[in-house]
Amino acid sequence: MSRRTWANWARTVRCTPRYLVHPCSEREIVAAVLLADRAGLTVRAAGSGHSFNPLATTDGVLVDLTGFAGIENIDQDARTVTVRSGTSLSAVSAALLEVGLALPSIGTLAEQTVAGALSTGNHGSGFKHPALSGLVESLRLATADGTVREFSRDGTPELFRCALTALGTLGVITSVTLRCVPSFNLRVSEHSESLASLLERFEEWACSAEHVACSWMPWGDTVTSRFLVPTEEPATAQAARQRYATTVSEVKAGLIGLSAGLAPHGVPTLSRLLADRSAGPAGYVDAAHRVFTFPQPVKFVALEHALALPDVPDALNELRGVLRRAGRYSPYSVLVRVGAGDDVPLSPAYGRQTGYINLTVPRSAAFLELHRAVETVLRDFGGRPHWGKAHTATAEVLAPRYPLWDEFQRVRGELDPQGRFTNDFVARVLGPTAPGQLLERS
Repeated sequence: MSRRTWANWARTVRCTPRYLVHPCSEREIVAAVLLADRAGLTVRAAGSGHSFNPLATTDGVLVDLTGFAGIENIDQDARTVTVRSGTSLSAVSAALLEVGLALPSIGTLAEQTVAGALSTGNHGSGFKHPALSGLVESLRLATADGTVREFSRDGTPELFRCALTALGTLGVITSVTLRCVPSFNLRVSEHSESLASLLERFEEWACSAEHVACSWMPWGDTVTSRFLVPTEEPATAQAARQRYATTVSEVKAGLIGLSAGLAPHGVPTLSRLLADRSAGPAGYVDAAHRVFTFPQPVKFVALEHALALPDVPDALNELRGVLRRAGRYSPYSVLVRVGAGDDVPLSPAYGRQTGYINLTVPRSAAFLELHRAVETVLRDFGGRPHWGKAHTATAEVLAPRYPLWDEFQRVRGELDPQGRFTNDFVARVLGPTAPGQLLERS
């Protein structure tokens, strides 16, 4: 234990907890929770720190799970993997590849921890695939009274659903069992067209490949779609170089952000000057987890809202007008992904096929103004903000957007009646803890 400052990945959020704990065992996690209880302190858990908001901060007990990592078991017959909560998605994918298994879909941040990804609603793209929580068979949770409880899809369905995306408010996740599939490769292809053309057939586009995404620079009228299709073809020789092309684009965007920090209106010109006109559309085959993810060395801040799929075209058209009238642009493209709905009470994809609209900006006050403009538009379309990304929503705004909000709050009140697993940000987005009656017990 030590008293020192903790910062998130983007270095935009910091806190100095009274106790910063680096557990190496489940028992040590429980001890940290009990320490907070005895001292009357709040307790939060942190992983790789990829939340762009103060979700993990506390002046009480901060449990840093990055050292509590590793594969506990791989059951090849059942096609499941059990991992410690601080294990990165990249480590899980590498271990699975060695035994011929894989996760069917993950997001772009390979270094994010499993517990952090679950707790904030992390997702990939494609209508056949819900958020990462859809792969969970069971999880273990160190709760406020110092007990470790196991919740499973079959044994404790209500508690299980609530624990999957809980913002760390029900306890500290200690281990997770995930469902896997046989390892597979993906063929990557890209296609450019006008934004108007894509929006006219948006729902058809969203179903056009196993995994689809598109990116759009708002000062232009062209959108580039990326299609990922499972294949039995071997990895191509240039796969690594193609994969790192995305990283190079991120670095260029970061450099443009530094150069245009005082003049965001100059971003389109700088972007055109740094564009690689010799590069053709990406087309390659590689292992799925290497296609889904890419190294992201540049620090940034991201906003993302989940919208009902039919609302995405109108939202993008509205965003185009708002951004062009403002004359301010981010050097990063607007990213659009899609996903299946689910039954997790606090999942942004709850109950509906979902379109995710993401805007990344440099860490500069001049660019952060763009987030406020974009958030206003997406909120008007009923968007649910990603729990780990930048947003200003409050519980009053969010509660009506989640049909099972009250169910989650009942479970929260029972598992954490004293409000140990909270902080100012959690209180803002979820409200205070209220002791409640648990509907089922493990």
